[in-house]
Amino acid sequence: MSQPSQPVEPTGVLSPEEVLRKSGVPFTVLDHVPIVGRDDAENKLGLSTEQLLKTMVFRTADGGFVLAALPVTGRVNYGRLARAAGVSRAKLRQAEPDELRLLGMEPGGASPVCDLPDVVIVFDASVTRMGTVYCGSGRADRTVVIEAARLIELVGPKIEELSS
Repeated sequence: MSQPSQPVEPTGVLSPEEVLRKSGVPFTVLDHVPIVGRDDAENKLGLSTEQLLKTMVFRTADGGFVLAALPVTGRVNYGRLARAAGVSRAKLRQAEPDELRLLGMEPGGASPVCDLPDVVIVFDASVTRMGTVYCGSGRADRTVVIEAARLIELVGPKIEELSS
């Protein structure tokens, strides 16, 4: 039996869920067993693949963060993401799991909602057509349900063709 997810250690950074609550944007949260990835979301929670929004977390050579949000079935094109983020592909790497806590998140809970001001957030253009989406809350045992248009309005991401 899996252990319940523990709240992320306080870092002075608001969790994605706290940012959403403060914003007043309507959303709901699903509590569930901890999940990581598409298979868990589909098989353990029975969520529709067409509505799943994954967020990938990257670091730049200078220590910055880049969040890439795209449909769970998409594969991020690293060259396109690097261009959208304004860095060279060689200076972009996936974040280590323990680095997520700096964003108020944990593995399995990566979210496109972030409290830090200098984080570059890029959404795949297809997200604008997704309707209601399920995305990370910052925790692996909670999922946010929100209208994609309201999420985009709140986050103010760059919108690019990220999928290859």
